[in-house]
Amino acid sequence: MRSRITAVVVALMIFAPPALAQSGGDLTQEDLDTALAQRKAAGSELEELSGRYQQSIFNEELARERVANLAKSVSDLEREIGAKSVRVNELVMTRYMSGSPLGTERVFATSSFTDVPVQSEYFKLMNEQDLALLNSLEASEKLRVEQQRLLDQSLREQRTLVADLEQMSAELLVALAAADRNYDEVAAAFQKQEEERKAAEAAERRRMAAVAAAAAAAATTTTAATVTSTTTASTTTSTVAVIVTTTTQAATTTTTAASVSDTTVATTTSTTSVPAATTTTQAATTTTTQTTTTTTAPPPPANTGGKTCPINAAVSFSDTWGAPRSGGRTHKGVDMSAARNAPVVAIESGTVTKASNSSLGGLSIYLTGNSGSRYYYAHLEYIETGISSGTSVSVGQLLGGNGSSGNAPSWLPHVHFQYAPPGYGWVNPYPLVKALCG
Repeated sequence: MRSRITAVVVALMIFAPPALAQSGGDLTQEDLDTALAQRKAAGSELEELSGRYQQSIFNEELARERVANLAKSVSDLEREIGAKSVRVNELVMTRYMSGSPLGTERVFATSSFTDVPVQSEYFKLMNEQDLALLNSLEASEKLRVEQQRLLDQSLREQRTLVADLEQMSAELLVALAAADRNYDEVAAAFQKQEEERKAAEAAERRRMAAVAAAAAAAATTTTAATVTSTTTASTTTSTVAVIVTTTTQAATTTTTAASVSDTTVATTTSTTSVPAATTTTQAATTTTTQTTTTTTAPPPPANTGGKTCPINAAVSFSDTWGAPRSGGRTHKGVDMSAARNAPVVAIESGTVTKASNSSLGGLSIYLTGNSGSRYYYAHLEYIETGISSGTSVSVGQLLGGNGSSGNAPSWLPHVHFQYAPPGYGWVNPYPLVKALCG
């Protein structure tokens, strides 16, 4: 048993998600999914051990029940022996006071022989009752000795079972903690990376917006200068044209050349302003493209059916539906073992119908999902503030912490989980949680 658990822990250490060891340190959603899959695989690997643990729990319950019954039997026998001892002492005292253990002197002291048969039968009856009392006392003493021997043996067996359970649960918790640690490291690194990336994108958007604003301002100034230059060139050409009409051909040629020169300058200036506007448009387009690629941190793991594992941590469980329990009971759920205070969450969106505390289930929550299914969580360590009867919750929302309240043993914290489909009573929840938790 111990070597198997140790092997699981070592495997978790060796085959940790490789994402953190990447040279660039960049993580992807695939890396996070891989880490989650490995966390689930750890729980599956421990399923056989969890089954053995559950069997040991049952054996310890039986041993505890046997010890209690034997202790009661010994106590009852001791009281019975005490009462019989008093009667025997009275019998001895009576025989002593009569001067004979059989009281035969009374036969010879009788005044009538007709009384002898009657007294003889009486003494015979008394003798048989005395012997029965003595035999009964002797039998009770022997039975008490035997019951005490069985009680001592059962106590030793129970102590051994408790020690094994404590050791087994400690090692199971180590394995589950290792699986949690691997996933938590990757998830934390991924979240930090996402925050840094979004911060860098925001800074880049601000820089591009500043560049776009500067380009727009420059384009406005250039356009104003171009309009002024074009107006001046047109006025000059018109004036010279009048002079050409009233003077010589040579003047006309010169003036035309000047007009052409001014027009060329104006055209060149206008052409130069166009790329500025084009550049501004490209910058705006680039900014829009970067904004659409922004992603958010992944939500708590949930399947496509709108449900998630009731414990958002490394968890181990086995199919114990209908397994015998002490007092002639049978198991009506699945015991999901995880680290103490591991987050216990809503398996689906719905309404908390009851939050209670009892000697059997401890801190417990009843949840009715939007699908109409009913769920029961027992043995919680605490119930989250704000969670009470009538509270609406969303899938994956924190309900409380994994624990060992109620009649649950403290060796390994777990949630006793039950499931009832719409319109039905409690059914085996193992297939459901196996599909959700791995």
